[in-house]
Amino acid sequence: MSVLPDTLPNDGQATPSLFFAKLRLSLNDLRAGERRAIAAMLANPSEVPEWSTADVARQSGTSPATVVRACQRIGFRGYQHLRLEFARLTETSQEDMTANEDDDVSTAMAVFHDAVEALRLTTRSLDQVALLHATEIVSSAGRVLCTASGFSLPPLQDAALRLTTSGIDVSAPQDVIAQQFGAHSLGPQDVCLAVSYSGANTHTLRTCQIAKQQGASVIAVTNFSKSPLADLSDVLLVTGVAPVRHSVDPSADRVAQMCMLHALSTLVAHRCTDTTPDMRQVVADSISEHLDQ
Repeated sequence: MSVLPDTLPNDGQATPSLFFAKLRLSLNDLRAGERRAIAAMLANPSEVPEWSTADVARQSGTSPATVVRACQRIGFRGYQHLRLEFARLTETSQEDMTANEDDDVSTAMAVFHDAVEALRLTTRSLDQVALLHATEIVSSAGRVLCTASGFSLPPLQDAALRLTTSGIDVSAPQDVIAQQFGAHSLGPQDVCLAVSYSGANTHTLRTCQIAKQQGASVIAVTNFSKSPLADLSDVLLVTGVAPVRHSVDPSADRVAQMCMLHALSTLVAHRCTDTTPDMRQVVADSISEHLDQ
């Protein structure tokens, strides 16, 4: 039974007050342990985006299975799904809540504001040691397989091209099944580079699981330090939680993902300078020499 049919992440009309009010009403339909799990989240809404399933279980004195079941009983696919909704609503600033939605200029400027804020938060949460470790692994990798889907795919495709210009053997299929096929061919000297905003994308997780089984290293770029993808990764690069003004498109975080991956590819390029002249020639050859008479 879906208790909260109109509060799923693809509904941009749900306000924080309406969402939390409906969540409180749902407590009456839950069993004791499930009620404690949801109540713990309601008591600490700003903490939920950083909590794992186990964290909620500890806070509520229940089990991870009970937390997942509670989320499903109120209409979500699981805890990761509900956590994203908490992130979307609790990170809305006071400015967001009072902004005039009819003001086109303000709406447009908000896009730039969110991008700047995303980079500020990512800079604050950047683990420089992890970034250098990822650079070492990628620079010495036999092959790099890129895995992502949806909105996380464009930043990774850009990174794949940049790594290729450094002479890295990169495979970046867009199809999620092709990504899983590619993971089966990896070995201990290879790397699986994964990008996922939520850290809970089922296709990306499956590719990483296969890569790990094959002995490859997994480098993950994600918005949440506590997520299934974070648990799978050998090196974790966290972009930080950015303010959200959207329902399903984490556009501001894509800016952070792009910069994180750009930083990684730049550091790799500095270690692979031997290929730079050849790549410049490729660019030169791609420019037309035709001149209008």
